[in-house]
Amino acid sequence: MNWPGSLALRRYFLRYLDRKQPPLPALTLTQQRIYILPSRLGLWFAVLVVLLYLLGTNYQNNLILLCSFMLLSLLLLTMLQAFYNLYRLRLAVLADAQTFAGSPGALPLKLQSRDCRMLQLGLYGQKLQQLLPNLQGEQQFNLQLPVLPRGCYSLPRLKLSSQFPFGLFNCWSYPALSAQLWVYPAPMPPNDSAPLSAADPGQQRATAQTDADQLKPYQAGDLPSRILWKKLATHPEQPVVRQIPLAAARSEQWVQVPALSGPALEQALSMACYQLQQLETTGSQYGLMLPGKTLALSRGQRHLTSCLQELALC
Repeated sequence: MNWPGSLALRRYFLRYLDRKQPPLPALTLTQQRIYILPSRLGLWFAVLVVLLYLLGTNYQNNLILLCSFMLLSLLLLTMLQAFYNLYRLRLAVLADAQTFAGSPGALPLKLQSRDCRMLQLGLYGQKLQQLLPNLQGEQQFNLQLPVLPRGCYSLPRLKLSSQFPFGLFNCWSYPALSAQLWVYPAPMPPNDSAPLSAADPGQQRATAQTDADQLKPYQAGDLPSRILWKKLATHPEQPVVRQIPLAAARSEQWVQVPALSGPALEQALSMACYQLQQLETTGSQYGLMLPGKTLALSRGQRHLTSCLQELALC
């Protein structure tokens, strides 16, 4: 249930956090970033302590007073334990999140803490959170992200919370990490009626089949996908790879995206994404031609990532 004015207070609080705690690639939770309040169970526990104290004072019963003081001590110690459970917890982003349209993404994080129990992680405003029961030392963690349409998004604030040890206090923090979520077009095989590459696919297949049996000894820098693993198992001292034909090495593979809009553009981007992945798998040099922008011929994972990012922003 949203109380009147709660939305305005939430927006004001977010603006305050953006001003005081800007996004960082790595951060450590300190007393300025940690908030703690009694839970519903903790409030009832505090009411019980007060009632016991009043009852013991009214009837001058030292045993009841001793019980109330012990419960009060337990409540205060639990508050300190809940705070130090998150205190000095360090978070760092390992890389930007990458996924395809229609699929959930995951942000790789590095968490470090001396001893943190029952940690819940999620996005701010998201009800479902992931549980990390025990965090000791350094650990990598994949934060699940929701399904989003194609594009580039800034990572919203996270919510880290815990009710350890007894559920009497809610301890939480809203850290902001500087990371991006890249949502690429969903790969889709191109139709024969709408080719995107300037090269002839049939000619490429024929060339690949003609030169498929050309072999050479393995050299440093050869693609692992071209290693003949069956021969490597029988002769581990003589690794052999498929030799890239000279004609195929010199061929220029261009993936073109025409100037379209609406569903036609999304379909063209999906087909271009599929073809870029296929060209990278075969080890060919390829370039990307977009309306108003061209990426030069190259190959490698970094070049593929640059091309996919351009498709996401198209």
